[in-house]
Amino acid sequence: MGTSFLFPNNLSLQARKGVMLQFVVYNGFGNNLYIDNVIMGNRVNYDLAVTSFNNIQSDTTFLPGTDSYDVSPEITVSNIGLNSFTDSTMMFLQIPEVGYHDSVKVPPLTSGQVSYALFPLVSIPANQKITLTTYLASTVDSTELNDTIRQTSLFLTGSSRNVLLEEFTAATSPACGSNNLFLDTFINNNFNKISAIKYHVGFPPPGIDSMYLFDTVMVEERRAYYFSNSIPVSIINGRERILLPYYVDSNLFIPYENTIKEGSPVGLSVTNTQVAPDTIESVVTVNFLYPLLNKNLKLRIAAVERQVNYQYSIGASGDSIFYDVCRRMYPDANGFPLTGNVGSQQFVIRFHIDTLWKDTSIYTVAFIQSDVDRTVYNSAKSYTSIVNTKNVKIQSPKTVKPEFEYKYRSAKSYSMLSYSPAIDDTVSYFNYENFEGQFLPKGWKINNIDGFLTFEKVKGVNGVTLGGYSSVKMPFYDYANIGEKDTLFSVVFDSVSTFDTLTFDWAYAVYLSTFSDSLEVNISVDGGNTFTNIFRKGGYQLASAISTTLPFAPVNAQQWRTFRYSLSDVIPPDNPYNIIPGNFSLEQNYPNPFNPVTTIGYKLPINTFVSIKIYDLTGKHLLTLVNENKRAGSHEVSFNASGLSSGVYFYVIKAENFTQARKLIFLK
Repeated sequence: MGTSFLFPNNLSLQARKGVMLQFVVYNGFGNNLYIDNVIMGNRVNYDLAVTSFNNIQSDTTFLPGTDSYDVSPEITVSNIGLNSFTDSTMMFLQIPEVGYHDSVKVPPLTSGQVSYALFPLVSIPANQKITLTTYLASTVDSTELNDTIRQTSLFLTGSSRNVLLEEFTAATSPACGSNNLFLDTFINNNFNKISAIKYHVGFPPPGIDSMYLFDTVMVEERRAYYFSNSIPVSIINGRERILLPYYVDSNLFIPYENTIKEGSPVGLSVTNTQVAPDTIESVVTVNFLYPLLNKNLKLRIAAVERQVNYQYSIGASGDSIFYDVCRRMYPDANGFPLTGNVGSQQFVIRFHIDTLWKDTSIYTVAFIQSDVDRTVYNSAKSYTSIVNTKNVKIQSPKTVKPEFEYKYRSAKSYSMLSYSPAIDDTVSYFNYENFEGQFLPKGWKINNIDGFLTFEKVKGVNGVTLGGYSSVKMPFYDYANIGEKDTLFSVVFDSVSTFDTLTFDWAYAVYLSTFSDSLEVNISVDGGNTFTNIFRKGGYQLASAISTTLPFAPVNAQQWRTFRYSLSDVIPPDNPYNIIPGNFSLEQNYPNPFNPVTTIGYKLPINTFVSIKIYDLTGKHLLTLVNENKRAGSHEVSFNASGLSSGVYFYVIKAENFTQARKLIFLK
């Protein structure tokens, strides 16, 4: 999570600007790109930062039919300072609505190290808004701004949620044959919570898979919907692609577990009745418990055959039995439109059982999907029986690039995923984003024209400038919509100096010379109105590691590169007092701790009377630093504490209706 703190005040006579970044990528269906540790300014010696709540989401979370959520809150803490903390630090967490107030010790952290603070269990009731506040208490920490975070959360009782697993596969593909045994076994073992649909495609050429030829139009529409030009590809809930190979248990189990522990704002059920020897009637009941508006929702219904005994011997996969084969969608692949208004609605469809189908294993799968971003909010099926999959040990296949078609597909429709949380107006002079918190970070946003694959947080891969466990990934390896442009916008990094340097880490490997991706970085010093290009690389010029046909993830520091750019190239020297701030602010004193002189900065959006006073821990007034009318702009005042004892003091500003207090530490 990004934050900022005070930069040395000997730069106060230089311009301080708000800087915004664009990370623009162009997809060539090549290999994965990683970005991490976006920094502007200088790190101080001692600085612990509270990054995020990891297992309690902000805003609204739906519970799967329960009245409370029992959780041990986990919070990320990062040492972004230059020096190590040799002692542990107390960390506190308050949830006043449930009477929760507890503390834990954060262990000593070396420079750049990240730790997770795990608090005792708390039971959070459903349908009640809560406010979580966590903060660090350290006398060594130089910066107070990033020691506290607050979050508002609301847990609502929703419907139980099933996993929708869609796979693009083929009887003619060896890559599918070597992976599907593991996928089929996983689905079978968790069949009561998984709605599985397998779309058989005509690949590799000549594509003589009879399950594909039976309804080619429907399959091709679903392929185009997901920009899927490769097999095998499996997608969880319309958004998350399962990593290959399938024999790695975590690739299947983690997205499954993440789904079933959550609830849904909409309930869904399916009932099948065979009303004639060759006809099935499906009754699908949709019940919106909460409104889901402006999502362009569709109810999609598929006739699925649980087990198909393949009748041809040409299957290059070596398989003769296939499971959960999608035979047809009703009324078509586009589905029925839904308004998302609260209430219940029934859909009744009848479909003919084709003579090629085995009527004893035909069932119906229904799911509710947003065509804005392809999110599936819930799924259900009419059939819960399991079958005995082939439980035979086979040699672990090599991880290879899925078979693909090199084919450009332009998006049929355009939508934008725009994330714009409220931006913190705190002003200071060191800015960073290490992507260790929730994604998207506060104030960042994404422009994703096709509404599908785009920038995502990935764990287990971290850049070299700051420690941690996460970074941002652009999954070019799976992104078959060739030519697509995606843009990641940063927050406005405030009060950046002409003497600052922008740095960020990146890692990339080329898949093939004909499948090259590119990255450009643009910078704005006027709040995003105009941008200047500062970085543009693609293909082998972008590469930080040797080319590979495996999905790339950097495994050591040598596979990362760090870009550095002096902001003096875009921020000319200027007088900061000509810049009128948009808000009142009181900055953290610098240095802190100090001996015996420190400087306090503050900003005024209007001409007004200002007072700044010093207090001890008991609240006793010790000294008045400012007590006069001041013009709008940026100001500083020095504080000499030579007549005081070492310890913790507070300084308080009052101006108009604005009051703020900060802590300073005097160490002789």
